[in-house]
Amino acid sequence: MNFRYPIFLDLTGKKCLVTGEGYELASKVTALVQASAHVVYVNPRAAEEIAQFASDGLVTWFRRDFEAFDLEGCFLVIADLEDNAALFRLCEKRGILCNSVDDPEHCRFSFGSVLRRGELTVAISTNGWAPAVAVRLKERFQREIGPEFEALLDMLKEVRPEITTRISDFGVRKALWYKIVDSEILAFLGEERSQDAHQLLREMIDEAFSSTSHSDTCVDAGDQ
Repeated sequence: MNFRYPIFLDLTGKKCLVTGEGYELASKVTALVQASAHVVYVNPRAAEEIAQFASDGLVTWFRRDFEAFDLEGCFLVIADLEDNAALFRLCEKRGILCNSVDDPEHCRFSFGSVLRRGELTVAISTNGWAPAVAVRLKERFQREIGPEFEALLDMLKEVRPEITTRISDFGVRKALWYKIVDSEILAFLGEERSQDAHQLLREMIDEAFSSTSHSDTCVDAGDQ
């Protein structure tokens, strides 16, 4: 196994095929739906969650066994068949990313243990050797990375365009981002002091903008 290259994919609108059945497939399909993928499920039967997605129009379900033509236009495949070898070979020929559940010899990528806090995603991998270690690390991070991180990212997402527009100097922008992250804002959010957090953020942005404006004024005066 050599699952050493970490990557986060934009699957919006991409055809992602899931086939076979097993207790893990429902969670895989759920994750694909949440990623806005075009999910196609091929299997005579479906877990309750998958059937509900199909009923809601979020998954296209073909109630039959997998056929090679199902791979047409696929970007990614997740399989849990009795024998995944033939499907994996087809994917390799066509340049399609394939994951066979609990079958690392027939995988081109693996799934990590994932923690989500809104826009924050933490993924942990042990290269397939000790998934229990990844799970325990996830549990530790769940305790240490609370909902305040989600709130912080929501705030920064909102002000990022303003910071980019108002502060043209890259060095000043970079220093501001680290100043924000290292400030008391996160603690305020953890204490549910949202108003204090927003006020401090506003003060730091305005201060950084004032410093760049002052520098520009000094340069202009020197030119005269």
